[in-house]
Amino acid sequence: MKHTRLMGLLKESGLKLHKSRLEFLSLMMIAIVQAKTVNLASLVGMMEGKAQADSFYRRAQRFFQDLRLADEMVLKYALKSRSQKSYSLCLDRTNWKFGKLDINILTLAYAHEGVAVPLLWCFLPKAGNSNTQERISLLERLLKLLPLEQIEVLLADREFIGGDWLAYLESKNIPFVIRVRKDALGDGWFGLFGFFRQLPVAQHKVLKQRYRIFGVELAIAGARLADGEYIIVVSNRNPKDALSTYAQRWQIECLFKALKSSGFDFEKTHLRHLDRINTLLVVVNLAFVGALKVGEFVHRQLKPISIKSHGRRQKSLFRVGLDYLRHLLTNSVTKKRELDLCLQLLSCT
Repeated sequence: MKHTRLMGLLKESGLKLHKSRLEFLSLMMIAIVQAKTVNLASLVGMMEGKAQADSFYRRAQRFFQDLRLADEMVLKYALKSRSQKSYSLCLDRTNWKFGKLDINILTLAYAHEGVAVPLLWCFLPKAGNSNTQERISLLERLLKLLPLEQIEVLLADREFIGGDWLAYLESKNIPFVIRVRKDALGDGWFGLFGFFRQLPVAQHKVLKQRYRIFGVELAIAGARLADGEYIIVVSNRNPKDALSTYAQRWQIECLFKALKSSGFDFEKTHLRHLDRINTLLVVVNLAFVGALKVGEFVHRQLKPISIKSHGRRQKSLFRVGLDYLRHLLTNSVTKKRELDLCLQLLSCT
C-alpha cells in the first residue's frame, strides 16, 4: 500500500511517533495531496484500506483530539530535506475567520526558489498584528534550533516595525531588511519619504548616510515601482542590495497561497480548537515540503519548468510536485516505479 511505504520513509527521516499514529499521518498526507483539501469529510474518501469511510472519519477525529504535533517537526524535516549553509528568513502573518474564531498565524519560513519553506509558527490569540514579544518568542525558538550564523537575513513587511523589535534584532546581531510605511519618521521627526519623493518611476536610490529610525541607526534604500508605488526599506547591514534582497519576501506570500487557495485549501478546515488546527497545519506543511521536494526532482531530472516572458517560472516547484504526485497516486498501478521513486525522495536519508 502507498501509505505503508511513506510511513517507513517518514520514520527513517526521524519523525518519532507511535506506529499507529505514524500510519495515520501517512494516510492523511497522501489523502491531502490527492484531495487538495483539509476537509475531513473529503479526505476520508481518499484513504486506502479496508475500513469504511465512517471508520476513517472517527479515526481522523481521534487523531486530532488526542495528538498534539509540534511545528518543530516541520522545521527538522524541512532542514533535513535540503540542508543549506544559510537561510533568508521571511516573517509574516496569514489570517482568516471561521465563524467567531479568529485564526491568525505568525509564521517564519525561508525563501527557496520562488516559494518559502515553513519552519516555525505560532497562533496569535487575537485578530490583527503581532506584538514585539510574540515576534521575539518565535525567533528565540528558532535560534535554539538553527544556529545564528546560518541566518543570512530576516525579511519582513511594514507590519513588523518598532523600536524594541529592531533593537532586539540588532542586539542579537540578526541581519534584517524590513519595509517601512511611506509616512515613517526618523528620530529627528523627518519623513523618510522626502528622500524618495522625486524619484523617477522604475528607479531606486540608496542613501549614503545612516539615520536613527525607531532608536536604531539604520541604512535606508527606496524604489518607485512602475505603478507609482514606493517601497522604502531599512537595514542594519550594507544597503546596496537591500531592495533586491527584500524582493525575496514575496515568497512567503506564495507559501500561504499554496497552503490555502492554490494548494491544500487550509481555510476550509472545520476544526475549531487552535491546538487541533495546529496539528493539522503540521500535517499540511509536511505534505507541502514533500510536494516541493518532488517538484525540484521533476524540474531538474524530468522536465524543466518553462520560463515566462517576465522571467518567472510558469509554475512553482510546489505546484509541479503536487500535480506530479497526484498523477502518480491516481495511476499507482501503472506508475508504480515512478511513485516508488517519488516516495523515496520524501526520505531524508
